[in-house]
Amino acid sequence: MSQDKVALITGAGRGIGRDIAQRLGREGYACGLIARTKSQLEETAELIRGAGGRALVTPTDVSKREQVVASVATIERELGPINVLINNAGAYLRKPFTEISEEDFDFQLKVNCYGPFFVTQAVVGGMAQRGHGTIIFVLGSETRGGPAQYSAYNASKVAQRALAESCAYEFMHRGVHSVALDVDGAVGLPRITEGAPQEDPDHFVSTEAICNEIVHLINQPRNAWTFAVDLRSYWQWRPRVAAKKKE
Repeated sequence: MSQDKVALITGAGRGIGRDIAQRLGREGYACGLIARTKSQLEETAELIRGAGGRALVTPTDVSKREQVVASVATIERELGPINVLINNAGAYLRKPFTEISEEDFDFQLKVNCYGPFFVTQAVVGGMAQRGHGTIIFVLGSETRGGPAQYSAYNASKVAQRALAESCAYEFMHRGVHSVALDVDGAVGLPRITEGAPQEDPDHFVSTEAICNEIVHLINQPRNAWTFAVDLRSYWQWRPRVAAKKKE
C-alpha cells in the first residue's frame, strides 16, 4: 500500500545510517533500507517496527547498478514513490599513498562515488516528474582537509560532493532539493566514544544532531533551501594556542 512519505536510506545496517533510519521512521516515513548485510538491516527494521514504523529490507551492494535498480523498484512497489533519499553508504580506507593499489582506489570510487550516483540516478527522475523530493549526500571531513593516508577515500568523497552540487543545479528548478551534508569531525557512535571514555561527549558530533539537521533540511521551504551544510564539534577545530614562553 502506497504511503505519502517514503525514504530510502543507504548504509542503513548500522552506525549513522541506522540512527537516521530510526529517526525518519519516527518522523512518519516508511523506510526502504539498503546495505550489503541482511542481518544488520533486519535489526534496523525491527527497531523501526518496534517503534510503530514501517520498514522494508532490501540487501544491496550500491556499487552494483543492477542491484540498486532492482531494490529501488521493490521499495517503490511495496511502499510507494521515494521522496527522500539519504546517500549514507560508504567505504573507508586509511593507507599510505604509495601503498594504495589500483583495486583499493577502484573500490573507494565504486562505493563512495558510483554508489550514490547509481542510487540517485534511480530515484531523481521520478522526484523531478512529481515536482518534489530531497536527496542528501552524507560526506566526511576528508572532503576538504585531505589528511595523510586518506587520499583514495578523500578523492571518492570529493567526487560525491560534486555529484551533490551537480544535482542541486540540474534539478532544483524541478522541485528536487539536493544537499551535501559534511559531517566534519569524529561522530559520537558507541564504537568511537567507548574507545575514548575520558573525552567529553561534546567533543564528538552526535548522531542526534546529524538526524536533527537531516529533518530540518527535508522540511525546508524551497524559497530558502540550503545546498551545503557543515556540522562539526567546537572541539574538532578549537584554536591551537601556544604556551607562553617563560621569562
